[in-house]
Amino acid sequence: MKTGIFSWFSYSLPLEERLRLIKDAGFDAVSLWWGEENRRKHPDMARKVGLEIDNIHMPFSHPNDLWTDGLAGDAYLDMLISCVRDCAEYGIPAAVAHITGFSEPPGISAIGVERVNRLIDFAENKQVYLAIENLNYLEHLDYIFQNNHSEYLGFCYDSGHEHCFHPEADCLSRYGGRLRALQIDDNCGDHDTHLLPYDGTLNWDSVRERLKRCREAQYLTLEVDFNPKHEKSRIYETLSAADFLRAAYERARKVAY
Repeated sequence: MKTGIFSWFSYSLPLEERLRLIKDAGFDAVSLWWGEENRRKHPDMARKVGLEIDNIHMPFSHPNDLWTDGLAGDAYLDMLISCVRDCAEYGIPAAVAHITGFSEPPGISAIGVERVNRLIDFAENKQVYLAIENLNYLEHLDYIFQNNHSEYLGFCYDSGHEHCFHPEADCLSRYGGRLRALQIDDNCGDHDTHLLPYDGTLNWDSVRERLKRCREAQYLTLEVDFNPKHEKSRIYETLSAADFLRAAYERARKVAY
């Protein structure tokens, strides 16, 4: 199984240097944040150093607006559609989306369902996979996955979100047949701290076994970084960027199934 990592991992270095270090650490692929002004240059930068592109992570400012009538929800949908359009133009196979926020979302609504279905239809038209991520509320994901059967509607599994926000939900059993992207990280069940696998309290044997029963993902991609304000993250403070990435690659290979 190929390994990847998110392009941001807490070291304030130019993207070109981060990409080179990611490749040097042994990773095959990268996930790109699609919220920067010069983002359209990033795919070529990644490919130039020999990295494949797993997906882009679309911006997620106020995703709860999707579910309420008004211009804010329309604007958020338009932004997501523009990102999917970029994926098609730059040869990127998938885009990761938040359809709710971390704060309690509005209830499932007709306008919200219609917007999400429009996004899925657009992704299907462009032959780009839309991978919806599990956050801390799952009702909206349940509804969308139960009622839209497009082959271009996929699931992005965030292991840290599951462990921290809904440890009993077993998202991989709920949505594993739609698995399109992985965001792998650890925490201690209290905060979404994006630790390296095996540095928190997540049961990785269970994750690995559940992943084996899912649709196979092409890349096992880490979404790891560290916050010096969180006690557990301080174990990384003395590591150089290269050392952190080497440790990350070793953990990715350990999790890979």
